[in-house]
Amino acid sequence: MTHINTPPRMGRRSFLRMTGQGAALLTAGSAVPWLSGCGTGSADGGSGGGRLTVKLAWIPNAEYAGIFVGAQDGLYGKQGLNVDILPGGPNSAVVPMVTTNRVNIGVEAIPENVATAVARGAKLKIVGAGLRKSPESWISLADRPVKHPKDIEGKKLGITLAGKNTALVFMKRNGVDVGKVKLVPIQFDPAPLAAREVDAIWGFASNQPVSLELRGIKTYVMPLADFGFNRMQSVFFVSEKTLSDRAARERARKFMAGSRQGWEAALRDQRHATDVIMEKYGAKLGLKPNEQAKSLAAIAPYVGAGGGSKASAAPASEGLFWMSDALIEETITSLTSIGIKLDRSLFTNELLGG
Repeated sequence: MTHINTPPRMGRRSFLRMTGQGAALLTAGSAVPWLSGCGTGSADGGSGGGRLTVKLAWIPNAEYAGIFVGAQDGLYGKQGLNVDILPGGPNSAVVPMVTTNRVNIGVEAIPENVATAVARGAKLKIVGAGLRKSPESWISLADRPVKHPKDIEGKKLGITLAGKNTALVFMKRNGVDVGKVKLVPIQFDPAPLAAREVDAIWGFASNQPVSLELRGIKTYVMPLADFGFNRMQSVFFVSEKTLSDRAARERARKFMAGSRQGWEAALRDQRHATDVIMEKYGAKLGLKPNEQAKSLAAIAPYVGAGGGSKASAAPASEGLFWMSDALIEETITSLTSIGIKLDRSLFTNELLGG
């Protein structure tokens, strides 16, 4: 059995992130619900030993469809777990809550947030990759497509502040003459592309293209991962304390198993997954069914992908979330190129077996 609780209210912020177009509908005073098992959970698992709390990086939307399906369809219950799902938001950090063991598992949008915390002394491990292929992309209009990195030369590119460093590294690694490119500062809103003020924008394959498609505007998506810049995203991570405690580790392993099953179910039946998102969160957040359906369809290839290249693809027998040696190396290489310090010890697949 599950029920809805309501966390503290969120301040007004309107920007797009990953698949969360619905975030733009949040206004001051809006409340984000979260799913929880019966009763009040705690990170130590409670007296019954079967409760676990997971903290998301962003508001409930298609980005977390597999987790919501896992809860709604009783897949965590079959693992013997009561799972509390805490949503995120603009001012809701995940890493500190996992570091201090206030929650058992975190889902962080980008691995560098975890890596940076570890470099500063936090005892954390990444235990699974929700997206084994990065959805970061250059997005252009279908009638004026940017299909290859060298096509960027001579173009006006809309770039967010957060994406600028990554974009510059990507261009240099692909032999693009940056001096022939004009970078135009933009927000996450794809309006400048729609208005043809720029030739392409940096964004996410599951985000801005969906927003534009809903307005009748067709786009061409060029994933960075297809051209040598891949990093796993939507990563699951835990504290080393969780891994060293036998009972806590087993609960985390069961959560990962239930989440895998939830994502497998969501990918098989995307309509059902969309219905779950809408029934649990749609009314509260003003999400739109067609928006969430298209977002899920757009993110699906990045969930199921083995990595950014054939070499980094995990064997099919390993299942979702598995981090192959090649994918780990891709992630390390990409993050190192943008100034993030990390090594292979940050990653472990130990919760994905059994």
